[in-house]
Amino acid sequence: MRIEKADRFDDVDYGAGYEYRGFNYLILDGVDEFLVRIYDDQPGGATVVRPAMTTSTRLRTLAEFLRTELEVTAIYLYKGEIGSYAQVDLESLQFC
Repeated sequence: MRIEKADRFDDVDYGAGYEYRGFNYLILDGVDEFLVRIYDDQPGGATVVRPAMTTSTRLRTLAEFLRTELEVTAIYLYKGEIGSYAQVDLESLQFC
């Protein structure tokens, strides 16, 4: 696994009431691509934007990479039942 690209993002619309700032990371593992966001206001947290994931060996590998390379202490995945992102336990990789 390796970080292919890291870009700063500043998604701001004060009229709509949101302000998101941080970094997008494109992480490659062979042919697999992962888009991960780390928000400035959530230090240590990483949101896996793409692909939508549930527990799998790919997630385990990605989680270990994020912990080692980016010092991530929390990972968030999209949880369809609630329609938003939720934290997963770093050991079991199950939703908290």
